[in-house]
Amino acid sequence: MNRLSTVLLFLLLGIQFSFAQSPTANQSENIRPFIAYEFGEAAFNKFQSLSGEIGIRFPNDHMLRLTHMNVQFTEGHLSSDFAVVVKGEDVEGSFFGFEAFYDLPVFWKGFYISPSLGYYRNDYKHLVLEESLEKRSFTLGAAISYRETNIFGVKGLYYTLSLPMRTHANPIKRTNLGDTIIMGNSFDSNIWFFVGYEF
Repeated sequence: MNRLSTVLLFLLLGIQFSFAQSPTANQSENIRPFIAYEFGEAAFNKFQSLSGEIGIRFPNDHMLRLTHMNVQFTEGHLSSDFAVVVKGEDVEGSFFGFEAFYDLPVFWKGFYISPSLGYYRNDYKHLVLEESLEKRSFTLGAAISYRETNIFGVKGLYYTLSLPMRTHANPIKRTNLGDTIIMGNSFDSNIWFFVGYEF
């Protein structure tokens, strides 16, 4: 079973469980909008990032979110063992795009499985040579997330730790910029940490 099949199977099981556990209408409250800044990618890249999410939480605790990523990747982050994006030196990059998620609560309060549809542009530039790579693609994926609300006793303040995974319709193929290798991205993932406010 490949990675995409595993993600889709996990997603379908989560959706089935979610609808079985959805609260009834008389337990509902108002639809609540929210907005947040993303600190995960920002922290790994010297806060060269203007990324975040906006969305709404429905009375049944389902959520619809739109994330925007605009990250300038540092050379150190791209070539780190953690990122596994670039093998070599002297390459910086950027990550720009939008991704929509529909969050379904599963298993316990605050835990979500989320199908997603996105559009991203990945850019890589060699710092010494005049060589670069740009790729744009629609994406299909899913995320596993945990959300905690009313943190520090402040009503509406929340954080979300999210692991989005996606496949690209137009993936990057393994490419050389000088002696540095840009790895393929037919399947990729991130670790996002949103801090925001729900109104």
